[in-house]
This record gives sequence, C-alpha cells and structure tokens, in this order.
Amino acid sequence: MDAKQLFFERYRGFQEYPDLVLDGITDQQARQSPHPALNPIIWLLWHTARCEDVAVNRLINDREQVLNTESWAPRLGVAELHFGTGMTIEQVAELCARLDLTELQTYRTAVARQTEQAIEGLESVELKRELIRDALQRVLVDEGAGGKAANSIIEAYSGHTKGWLLGHLALTHNYYHIGQAFSIRAMYGISNPW
Repeated sequence: MDAKQLFFERYRGFQEYPDLVLDGITDQQARQSPHPALNPIIWLLWHTARCEDVAVNRLINDREQVLNTESWAPRLGVAELHFGTGMTIEQVAELCARLDLTELQTYRTAVARQTEQAIEGLESVELKRELIRDALQRVLVDEGAGGKAANSIIEAYSGHTKGWLLGHLALTHNYYHIGQAFSIRAMYGISNPW
C-alpha cells in the first residue's frame, strides 16, 4: 500500500462522521457550546472544511479553493475567508449564528469531492516536496486564509512536506475536531450512534 492508498483508506472512512455528529441534535445545540472552552459543533465542521479546502487546494495543489467557486461564501452566510484559528469567543458565536447548516454540509461534501479528485491526480513525488515559505505567506497572509494566526501557522508549517500537511489537515486535524464534536454531543446527553 502506498501513501496515497493509505490516505484514501483513512480519509474515506472519515466522511460519514460529520453527518453522524449532527444526527439527533437541535439547531441550537449545533450552534452553541455547553462549555466556553469548546467551540460549537457547527464551528468545528466549518473550520475543518475550511482548513482542508485551503490545505489541499491552495497549499498542496496551488489551485482555487472550493470556497471561491459557486458563490460559497454568501451561500454559507460568511464573509470570512480564513479558517478561524485565533477567533475570539464572540467572533465564533457570531459566525455560528450566521452559518447556514444545510449549505455547510453541502460545502463540506464539495470540499471532500475536490480533495479526492486533487489527491487522486497528484503525483506521489509532490507529497515529498517541502512547503515553501513564500507560498505559505501568499496563501495564509496575503490571501487571508490564516486570519489572525497566519504568522504562527507559517512558523508551524515551515519545513514540513506537502504529505505532512495532507495528513495533518485532511486527516489528523479532522479526526481531532470530530472527536470534540462527539464529546459535545455527550455533554448534551445525546448518545453516540455506535
């Protein structure tokens, strides 16, 4: 099994979790958090989709983000072009109040479809290439994808490979945040679906 096959095995296995985490919760439960130290479920789903969109499309493949096609920002109800790292509690609450949950689910599906197509067509040697600091600067700062945390993200990502970034923002990061979302469900007293 090569790296791309391993990626797809884990990535495709993840795709059912965002729908499962929303099963049986109310709109209010999706938009609010039972604890101030936790971001709401809708924010977690938006954040992971945005991070994956930026990572796969801008930083790995140097092509247009899904967000910039088909009027996704207005459809989602957002003005933010970043992926939310470093937002204040108030900014998170305001974003969660505006997000269109149905469109978010559709956007997440579009990002996943684009990720599969992009990685399927990517030469494996590309995954060994180091992330270029200038490209990180252009996408995270100049284009605004990194928001307030852009400079610290550049420091954290510099020196890593595109393969590392793919594993991080399309796998590990997604699993980490979906685990948080399932914990929030449990805090609401809603059992997990397995």
